[in-house]
Amino acid sequence: MTTQPIIESGMTFRPYPEGHCFHIEKSQTYQNIQEGVKIAELLLLYPPNSPKVLIIEAKSSSPRPETQPGFDDFIEEIREKLTNGLNLCMATCLKRHATWTELPSLFQTLDLEKIDFRLLLVINGHKEEWLPPLHDALKKALNSTVKTWHLSANSVVVLNHTLAQQQGVIR
Repeated sequence: MTTQPIIESGMTFRPYPEGHCFHIEKSQTYQNIQEGVKIAELLLLYPPNSPKVLIIEAKSSSPRPETQPGFDDFIEEIREKLTNGLNLCMATCLKRHATWTELPSLFQTLDLEKIDFRLLLVINGHKEEWLPPLHDALKKALNSTVKTWHLSANSVVVLNHTLAQQQGVIR
């Protein structure tokens, strides 16, 4: 859908090779169903040589675990967006939506039996030492999604902007 950089939550998701990125939040498929459905920002085939589908949600900040009920509400919102992102990705790849042709051809031809998925939260400006409690809470919240889709044990990932830069997800 795009080879242009995507700016979300103050971070620039680098331009990716043709066909590797699908800005699902801006897609016609999502526009057709968006009422009452929260969605992640983008789908990314990454890295290009041995791809996984990353379902990415970007945030400019997050509450700390001791901030209640804000923290639990935040985790629930992220769980919903990532789960809906995975579900809409699969539904679109399976041609359940008439707009499936807007998917880049690399997504249209995914071997759905073998492709690995990562549910990725990237938080701008977050300190690295704040990540473990977020990761633990999000992993627990996404447990049923991970089990239902039989995702790998390391399928839930939480990064700050620095780690996301080091892994080449953002620039």
